[in-house]
Amino acid sequence: MVEILLSIFLIEISFRIMYRILKGGDYFVSMKVPWKKSYIKSHPYLSFSYKENSVIDKNQKLNYSFCPKKYYSFKDELKLNNFGHFGEDFKTKSKKKRVMCLGASTTANNISDGDKDYTYPKLLEEYLNKNSNEEFEVFNCGIGGWMSPDIMINFMLNLIQLKPDYVILYHGYNDLQIFLMDEFKRDYSAGRGNLGDVISKIKLSYYLPKIKGLHSYEFLKDKLFGTGNIRNDVFSMTTKQKINYDNEYKDLSIENDILKNILIICKHYNIKCILSSFAYYNTKTTESLKLNKGVNKQNHLRKKLANEFKYPFVNQSVLNKNKDNFVDSIHFSPKGMKSLAERFGKKILEINND
Repeated sequence: MVEILLSIFLIEISFRIMYRILKGGDYFVSMKVPWKKSYIKSHPYLSFSYKENSVIDKNQKLNYSFCPKKYYSFKDELKLNNFGHFGEDFKTKSKKKRVMCLGASTTANNISDGDKDYTYPKLLEEYLNKNSNEEFEVFNCGIGGWMSPDIMINFMLNLIQLKPDYVILYHGYNDLQIFLMDEFKRDYSAGRGNLGDVISKIKLSYYLPKIKGLHSYEFLKDKLFGTGNIRNDVFSMTTKQKINYDNEYKDLSIENDILKNILIICKHYNIKCILSSFAYYNTKTTESLKLNKGVNKQNHLRKKLANEFKYPFVNQSVLNKNKDNFVDSIHFSPKGMKSLAERFGKKILEINND
């Protein structure tokens, strides 16, 4: 028994030393959340979705890379509405102007400064109602980890029936991994799977013990089965291949073609759509330089798409100039969210007043 304990101790010490050398810090042990409280579910046509009419009252505090000594989370519990998006329920259209913000985690993200919770859609709603004689309602329709096919399918199957007056499409970055993988299919199926295919494997992790002090065990368990917190696992577990940063990007116009379908639908229903560049803070590492190159390509194509459909384009890349706007290379600090919301708000009011 003593020999076994000594072996475990030596393995743990060796792992911690090697991990610190390679990563510059300790392995991050995720919080375990009971499976019955999981708010993510499988969906036949989306890589995954959120459960309608559920509440998130417990969450992992995230140690974002730009804030190594500060852990962010939400202050008040988060409500998922009747369509499985953050915020109040979608109700019958009122006299208020309806704005839908489409995107992934950079749209969905909730972050607190300790006094207040921030999302850019909520800040946009406050800005519009403060600066207009008309009333606006802004819905957060972002899901963290989604790619352009998820955003398009959800919009066509679910959101279009809610008759928005404005649609904001702020999306980039997530799709880049697909275009850097060795094997590629234009429908993304070579690189992205469905949560339903791996959900039994993820569930197994919830039955395995959480041993916070044993980082080597947690690391191995997390890699094989997940962390026991599906929010942390869903993106990695539905990704089929590793990103090869030595590859050149495949044809990113394929992503643009997917998003183009949203604009076609908006044109048909006379919905005013606003596109924008994606804000990415380049840290100048090898990976960051490659991703920054991809984001620049996406932004060029997004502007081209806006010109093709004669939709307004907002340059949000100007936020890149100030690191204080970010908590990591893509996610915004409260300050960054305010700037993002204000720039979109000014464009909406400009259109609304014409």
